[in-house]
Amino acid sequence: MKLSRSKWENFIRCPFCFYLKEKHNIDPPATPRFNINMRVDSLLKEEFDQLRSNQQPHPIFKKYNLNFVPYNLDPQKLKDYRNNRRGIEAKSKKTKFILYGALDDLWLNKDTNEIVVLDYKATSNKNDPDYVNSSAEYYKSYLRQLDFYCYLLKLNGYKVFKTGYWLICNATNADQKVFEGNLSFKMTLLPYNLKTEYIEDILVELEKCLELKKPPASGKHCANCFWQHEVSQFSK
Repeated sequence: MKLSRSKWENFIRCPFCFYLKEKHNIDPPATPRFNINMRVDSLLKEEFDQLRSNQQPHPIFKKYNLNFVPYNLDPQKLKDYRNNRRGIEAKSKKTKFILYGALDDLWLNKDTNEIVVLDYKATSNKNDPDYVNSSAEYYKSYLRQLDFYCYLLKLNGYKVFKTGYWLICNATNADQKVFEGNLSFKMTLLPYNLKTEYIEDILVELEKCLELKKPPASGKHCANCFWQHEVSQFSK
């Protein structure tokens, strides 16, 4: 059975909603697609791919004194790794699942000859976001996202650098006074110390969840379940 990173994340967020979807095909309320973010992702991929062909560093690497270049992976393999329906696959060590996830890109740390895990993020905040130290629950999923990518790469035999990164494009340029069909983005790199030791333990719990005859309890931070619980109070 194939299991995507997003399904793994859905289980962590709420076992109850995960169970309803996977066992009974009951979807939680839909959320809108972030089309502008997706466009930024697409442009960044093109930008890094142009540098990849000549193994040139991106200016953001020089800004942070990092001896990185885009990883010179076979173009078809990189295309597969980025594909939401294919991604990079690996067999779980403790469960029956074939894991997979779609990457934004891969970089190479030339000092250590290790793969650098990363993800692109587009936002518009007054201050640069700090996913690592934030108490916001949805930011914690960003950490787990990098951890999962790192684990997939390790299972595929790649040597992975201990630090992952988010390339954050923040449309927060205070000097821009009018729109004129353009947004000015500030680009920053946010580092994160990767962790993978917990991933298989969650997969084991997920596998047990799918074997249950009745749905498990809701997640502590599930907004959908909280809303349903509050609404139900009015019908009693």
